[in-house]
Amino acid sequence: MKQVKPQNQKRLVKSPEEKTFLEHLTELKNRFFVWLLFLLMFSALGYFFYPTILNLLVKPLGRPLYYTSPVGGFEVVFNTSLFFGFVASLPILLYQLIVFVRPTFGKTPLTSILRLVISSFILAILGITACYLLILPPSLNFLGQFGGSELTALISTNDYFSFVMKYLVCFALIFQMPLIMLTINRINKLNVKSLLINFRYVFLASFITSAILTPTPDLINQTIMAAPILFLYLISVLLVAASSRSHKALAKT
Repeated sequence: MKQVKPQNQKRLVKSPEEKTFLEHLTELKNRFFVWLLFLLMFSALGYFFYPTILNLLVKPLGRPLYYTSPVGGFEVVFNTSLFFGFVASLPILLYQLIVFVRPTFGKTPLTSILRLVISSFILAILGITACYLLILPPSLNFLGQFGGSELTALISTNDYFSFVMKYLVCFALIFQMPLIMLTINRINKLNVKSLLINFRYVFLASFITSAILTPTPDLINQTIMAAPILFLYLISVLLVAASSRSHKALAKT
């Protein structure tokens, strides 16, 4: 006698695209090591350009730096080379992260991923450049005015590079706002009117963020960092509005 198989019996075979938690963890670890190799390679390359990079980083201060420990000079060379390696390997890091989360957004074409990586890297470079040319000089000049002519600032290399790199990295992240909002709008349409209404909350959040990131509690220094956040938010809203209109026009045709 033949056994009749139930018609509604579900297949318990795992799809090739499905992975366990440990498999995802292993994939993330492998992608991290790939980026780490590029980070070390570009950091080694940065060592050969160390004098030029150091001159660029110290130029906004306009005065010599000092180190107070036997390894101070080595730390400057190491941190400068590592900073160059991080910036240069940023596209690799972005690519690895986006490809890792790619299954979450469906079958995204590789060309779209590459465009996203290139756009993110360009925005990061623009953020670093804007910070270096427009933000760091007035910030350092303002902070250097405290104490009067009777006091001379003896700035250590560790304190200065910690200050500068914090600003540069923060602005590289801040300049990702238009790309993030456009990506969210592509997945889930944003309401432009709601974004404009919520500007007051963004205004408050930008000054809270500036108060946390800036080393001094003065309002002027906080405004210097908060202003680009507000400007980029408004630019992002305009881009979202333009993107929504273009999608509606294509839908009508």
